[in-house]
Amino acid sequence: MDLASSPGRPLYLQLADRLRADASGRKPGARVDSEPTLARRFGVSRFTVTRAIEILVEEGLFTRKQGLGTFIAPPRLKRAPTFLASFTEAMAAQGRIASHRLLAFGPVETLGLPFPSPYRGGTRLARLDRLRLVDDAPTSIHRSLLDLEVAERIGLTDATAADPHFSLYRQFRAAGIVIERGVETLQGRRATIREGNLLDLDRDRVVVTMRRETYASDGTLLDVDDAIYDARRYAYETEIRRGGQIATPFSKPMETDNASNSNDQRSLGPRIGPRNDRGGGG
Repeated sequence: MDLASSPGRPLYLQLADRLRADASGRKPGARVDSEPTLARRFGVSRFTVTRAIEILVEEGLFTRKQGLGTFIAPPRLKRAPTFLASFTEAMAAQGRIASHRLLAFGPVETLGLPFPSPYRGGTRLARLDRLRLVDDAPTSIHRSLLDLEVAERIGLTDATAADPHFSLYRQFRAAGIVIERGVETLQGRRATIREGNLLDLDRDRVVVTMRRETYASDGTLLDVDDAIYDARRYAYETEIRRGGQIATPFSKPMETDNASNSNDQRSLGPRIGPRNDRGGGG
C-alpha cells in the first residue's frame, strides 16, 4: 500500500487522506494502528505517519489517550440554537450521557469578579464552576453565575451542585420558574494552561467560548453561563432564512414574533465586531 511521491501532494497529506477514508467506516472508540504499523503498511517514515495523525487529531477525527494509543474520536457535539435547551438536554437529544465534576461553588459579589458581568454592581451571586463530561470524556468548562436569591429559591446547595447528573434548568423547572429565552455570544480564542489541562487539549489549545444569559418569563435574569468548549469537538449549527424585507447595513435590527431583543437592544443573529461593541457595526 505504498504511497506515490508527488510534488503537488506531500506524503503526509496523502496518508491523512487514506486514514480519513478508513476512519469513515469505523465506529467511534475504535483503535487506530500504531505508528510503526502504519509506517510499514504504507511504506513511509514514522515522521510522515506522526504528521498525518497530528492533522487528523487537530481536525477532531482522531483522539490520543496517553499511554493507550490513538482512537477514532466520537462525533462532534452539535448545538442547534433554534430551541433553548440545557447542556444535559442537548446531549440527551443526541443519545449521549452528560455529567459533570464540580470545580467550585460558593457566594461571590459582582465587584469582586475579574470579568464583565450583566448583574448590577454589588449584587450577591452564587458561582458554580463545573467540568462537563459527555460519555465520561471531558468536553467543556462551565461557569454559571446566579443571583444568590434565585440560587436559594431553587435550593442550590453544595450537595445538589456536587451531584454528577445535576441540571440547572431542571432545578429551575422544579422550583416553578418558567424559562423563556436566552441570548448567546460565541467567540474563539486560545485556551489557558488550566483549561487545556482540564479539557485534555493538544498543543494548539483552541477553544470556543459561549456566554448565555437565560431569562425567565417575567424578565428576571436567571443565569449567566460562560462555557468553554474544545473547538475540535464542537459545532454550532443554525438555520438561516431569508425574509421578505432585507435590512440595509447598519439599519435597526428587525424583531420577529418568536424572538425578542434583550434589554440592551443587541441584534439577533451573527454580529461582526469586538465583543463589547453593542452597536454591531464592527
